[in-house]
Amino acid sequence: MELAGCAALVTGGASGIGAAIAADLEVAGARVVIADRVGSPVAVDLSRPGEARRMVAEAVERLAGLDVLVNNAGGYSSPTFPGNDDWRSPLELNLLSAMESIKYALPWLAKLPGCVVNVASSAALGDDPYSGVEYAVAKAGLIRLTSALGTIDGVRVNSVCPHTVATEAVRRSLETRTLEELAPPPPTLLDLEEVVAAVRQLIEDDSRSGRVLVLVGGERPRFLHSA
Repeated sequence: MELAGCAALVTGGASGIGAAIAADLEVAGARVVIADRVGSPVAVDLSRPGEARRMVAEAVERLAGLDVLVNNAGGYSSPTFPGNDDWRSPLELNLLSAMESIKYALPWLAKLPGCVVNVASSAALGDDPYSGVEYAVAKAGLIRLTSALGTIDGVRVNSVCPHTVATEAVRRSLETRTLEELAPPPPTLLDLEEVVAAVRQLIEDDSRSGRVLVLVGGERPRFLHSA
């Protein structure tokens, strides 16, 4: 898939991983619209049902179409399940908004056809306790969503699954906390550029669909499932 001239929507693209992905797509010649809560052309709160549908419609209007969808928006705050009353909101943000985005972007993505890349997390893997319960559950769902869809209407759906990424926010946190306190095992940092490169790979490689690329600092990227 050639990115030059393509229309791309990156959610959670105002900072961190999303901003880096959006910048890389623009360098490759894509026309990019960023959606985020603040600091973006499309203002959206994806923790609210129905907002993803409006976001896709606005992105399509701005770009006159859509070829690439990167579902990157996510996160959580404390307290988490079962100690909070708004536990459905993180599920909406991290999983259900991605499903809603794919549903309403699909008619446009199918025209090229284009592709979807879902940004999951290593929080979804393994069987260790994890403080962000809803986040881990939702990201696990995002991984299975990717493999369950595979290719739909000619549109390839893939996912990257990064461990702790050295974003600006993480580096700031490391000024007052140790990596062991901040990151789940193994306590490693993944370069932001590695995530960006993985997303680009999954967009451009037409032979990949329904695949989950796991990224851990200091290790070679590996696909979660063999094919």
